[in-house]
Amino acid sequence: MSIKAVTWAFEQKLDDPIAKLVLIAICDRFNPDVGYAWPSVQWLADVADCSHRTAQNKIKLLEELGFVVKSYVRDGNTNLANRYRLPSLEGGANGAGVQELVHEGGAACLHEGGEDSVHPNYRNDINNKDISISFSKWWDEAPKKIGKKAALRAYKTALKDTDADMLLEGIKAYSAKVKSEQTDAKYICHPVTWLNQGRWEDVELATTPKHENFGISQRWFPSTKDEFLSKYNAMPNYYEKSRPDIISLAKQKGWFDA
Repeated sequence: MSIKAVTWAFEQKLDDPIAKLVLIAICDRFNPDVGYAWPSVQWLADVADCSHRTAQNKIKLLEELGFVVKSYVRDGNTNLANRYRLPSLEGGANGAGVQELVHEGGAACLHEGGEDSVHPNYRNDINNKDISISFSKWWDEAPKKIGKKAALRAYKTALKDTDADMLLEGIKAYSAKVKSEQTDAKYICHPVTWLNQGRWEDVELATTPKHENFGISQRWFPSTKDEFLSKYNAMPNYYEKSRPDIISLAKQKGWFDA
C-alpha cells in the first residue's frame, strides 16, 4: 500500500463516485518500488461495490482521463494480469522509471534482475487447460452453436483485451437478450462475430419478457380444452377471424359450441 498514492487519489476530482473508488483501490495496491499496481479486476469491483463489467468500464474511463496507464503481463497471446501505472503521480508513463520484460513463459521480471513479486489477487496458473475450461463455459452460454473451433481461436484473441469472466458475463447477457426478445435464429450473432466485434462491451439492457402470444403463432395448436379456452377467451375475435383451423379443431374435440 502507498499512502502517498491513496492520498493523491482522494484529492482527484472525477465527478464519478465509482470511478474514484476504483482509482483509490488501484492506488491502495500501488507499489512505488516497481512503479505500478496489479490488482485483479474482480478485486477492484469488490472494493468499489460494483459489477465486473462496471469496473472494466471505469478503468477505461480512468485511462481516457489520463489517471492510469494500463499494461499487461502476457503468456504468449494471453493476458495474465493488468498493471496500472499512475503517470500523474510519479511523472511519466513508466512511473518509478522501472523497465520491465515479459518472458515467453509469462513471468515478468525487472531489468535490475529481481523477479517480480506476485500480488495475492493475481493468478499465475492460467494455461491452455484453463482457457479450454473457460471457453467451454462460454460456449455453453452462446445462443448459437456454430464454428466452435473458429470460436475458440477468436476467444483466445479476445483474451488479449479482456478476461474470461468478462466474456462469460457478456455472452450470458446477450443470450438472455436473445431469449427475452425471441430473436429469430437467422439474426442471432455467430460466436466468432460476437467475439471479433467485442460484443462483450455491449450493455444488454434488461428487457421485460414478452407476454404470452396466446396462440397467435400459426404453429400453435391446443392440446387440452383448458388450454384452448384460456387462449380463446382472451382473444375471441382473433381466433374467429384468423385461426378458423383452431376453431374447427375445438369443435371436433367437443371443446367449443357455436
